[in-house]
Amino acid sequence: MVAGYAFSHETVFADLRLAAMTREREPSSKAYRQDRFENTERAAKETIEAEQRARREKTKRLKELRLSQQSGKDPATR
Repeated sequence: MVAGYAFSHETVFADLRLAAMTREREPSSKAYRQDRFENTERAAKETIEAEQRARREKTKRLKELRLSQQSGKDPATR
């Protein structure tokens, strides 16, 4: 009796595995990967642009500070 139950149990799982292997892949998976790729690319581009902006602002502040020190003015008193 127990052996028959175990055999039946294994057969059910074998059938489920076979069905999972033969099932067609969802067509949306390619679109999902493409969207994820595009989102990653957009995020990377935005990060690079933000870093460049920050670098330009820092350079501008340092230049202003240097000019104010050369002219003898204190930038904090503006």
